[in-house]
Amino acid sequence: MTPEKQPSPALSATQRRCHVLLMLYAPLTAVQLEIISEINGVGLSTTWEDLAEVTCEIQRIHHLDVLQYSEKECRIQGDQLAQRLCLFQGLRRTLRISPDFVSRHFIPWLHIAFDGQTCQKVALRNDILGVVIEDCSSLLPKALSQHDRQLMQICLQYCLWQNDRPTGLNFTEQQRRWLREKPEYAAAREIYVQLQSLSNGLLDDCECEFFTLILRMLKNHSYQSSGSTEDQRLLLEIENMVARFQEIAGMKFSSYEGLVGQLFAHLGPAIERCHFGIGIDNLMQEEVNRMYPRLVRTTREALKGFENEYLISLSEDEIGLVAITFGAWLMQGNALQEKQILLLTHDNPQLEEAVEQQLREATLLPLNIKYQTLADFYQFGAPGGVAMIVTPYAIRSTDADPLVIHTQLPLAKEQRKRIRSLLEAP
Repeated sequence: MTPEKQPSPALSATQRRCHVLLMLYAPLTAVQLEIISEINGVGLSTTWEDLAEVTCEIQRIHHLDVLQYSEKECRIQGDQLAQRLCLFQGLRRTLRISPDFVSRHFIPWLHIAFDGQTCQKVALRNDILGVVIEDCSSLLPKALSQHDRQLMQICLQYCLWQNDRPTGLNFTEQQRRWLREKPEYAAAREIYVQLQSLSNGLLDDCECEFFTLILRMLKNHSYQSSGSTEDQRLLLEIENMVARFQEIAGMKFSSYEGLVGQLFAHLGPAIERCHFGIGIDNLMQEEVNRMYPRLVRTTREALKGFENEYLISLSEDEIGLVAITFGAWLMQGNALQEKQILLLTHDNPQLEEAVEQQLREATLLPLNIKYQTLADFYQFGAPGGVAMIVTPYAIRSTDADPLVIHTQLPLAKEQRKRIRSLLEAP
């Protein structure tokens, strides 16, 4: 008796959206939404929602859009370099969380697309491309992982397919200089020369820079293993930035190595992102700006020398993530706890919001600010664990008087100093 075939497990939203992105890149005339729905095992309404999420993400990170040819078909549009980088990141993620989709769908579509093209299919053979990547890997400061080799192989196949016609791929002169100075350039050149031979001179000159860029993006920025001239330069600039932050903030990091290591891992790739217009997901940036205005401002000031050294301008999202890192290590390294602040309210929400912002401007550290009406305060008192009570309204005497600070905006210098000393006390 033949056992019943078990239904495939439902895909997660992340898996479905990875599939949607790669199907937008599939070498087809246009992507039909019915095919996406069928492969993902969901209805059309869910596919529309997934497509909307993917569109928002690629707009935010790569400044790309999805062009709809009709109600049922669509295709990615935008700068060719941005499209390539978006595909690279999409493949990288999908190989981790949904590798079967790549092997069962994306690669077969790519191979079918080679029928009738100038480049012979022999260039797609895994053994041949494996040798090309092996030769490249031997020229890198650190050998590629198996996952990275697989990713590189698919990217090379896609580039070979695209080069059957003008790709529109372009780099600025500054971007070319940046890439040609990198240690990965020699490895990328080896890939380029071998693929040119396999494709009978099909590749555009820009592909050498592109291969350098994706090898750069595969680099693991690890503070512990840094030893190259490039990494030593990055380490020095980060140490200078940390020293500048401490000077501006008037606070010291007692735990130093962990902070520098985390900044090294973030800022190494951030330099590449800035040079090539790649965004990051930091959906909390507006909240970070509102909750930690002084921390963000201090971070921005401390980063100026770093930006000048690398001729870049970090986005607000990048600065926000660095600010969060600084804030976390200030708390951890100095054994400080998030302070509980009670803001007494009455009848002027705009004034109360302004007071909250003044409090947040007074310190670099995170604050937990809760609101309570004056009436409830008089009836029930302050909740436990409150470090400070602040109000813009005159209040009558209570048992909590030592904790109460009556504020008038703008805060006087002495009042700001008093508030800061209370907030930053261990």
